[in-house]
Amino acid sequence: MTCKKNLGLLFIAFSLLVSCNSEKKPTTPDAEPTRKEQHEETTKEVKAPEKIISITEAKEDYDNYTKKRANLIEATEEPLEDGSKFIASRYGDYDIETVKNYIAYVEQEAKEAGVKVETLRFYFSTYPAKKESSDHKKIKNPRQNSFFILPTMKVDTMNLGFYIKDSGDGKKEAALIRDYPGTLDSKMGATNQKTNKSYASFGLNLNTTTPIMFAEQSLIMNDVHMSPPPKGGVDFK
Repeated sequence: MTCKKNLGLLFIAFSLLVSCNSEKKPTTPDAEPTRKEQHEETTKEVKAPEKIISITEAKEDYDNYTKKRANLIEATEEPLEDGSKFIASRYGDYDIETVKNYIAYVEQEAKEAGVKVETLRFYFSTYPAKKESSDHKKIKNPRQNSFFILPTMKVDTMNLGFYIKDSGDGKKEAALIRDYPGTLDSKMGATNQKTNKSYASFGLNLNTTTPIMFAEQSLIMNDVHMSPPPKGGVDFK
């Protein structure tokens, strides 16, 4: 009788032990996500952005640029050195990893400087009619139209382009592009004056001798592969 009683108690104790060990362990904020959680995170559906346009609208915009911009550019530009006709650029290519890395880098630098990136501003541009830039970099396609990307931050009610500079103590701070040493228009540097006027140009004097007191890091991305539509590979005819 005693033996049966002991076996019963042992069975109950064993059952409780198995039950406790099989219970789900409580998660902590520092706990690593499970594979299932990681899968659910990576497979989360992304809704289409509101700013996506239709293919029909894109085609119309493309044709309008051809008639009102590209044709005028080609008509006013002189032939290339080899005598061939100057062809206006129609697009620029970045591989998707470059774009991802650029956004991650910009957000990283902005965070260290204590500011938030509000927008990515695309500036239309044209390469100089020479083979070397002011920074002594080779210009692959002189006179070719292009664009560059500039992140902006909120200043009062406006979004303004910025760069990062070292204040001298190892700390980073955000400074406005229009305050960069060598601006031609003093109004563009008056950031403490409230104004509703939006300046579209940089107003930089690239030949300035004004000393730059602190090391600066540009966040402007260009070096894009610009090209006229390739034969057989054009998207919009």
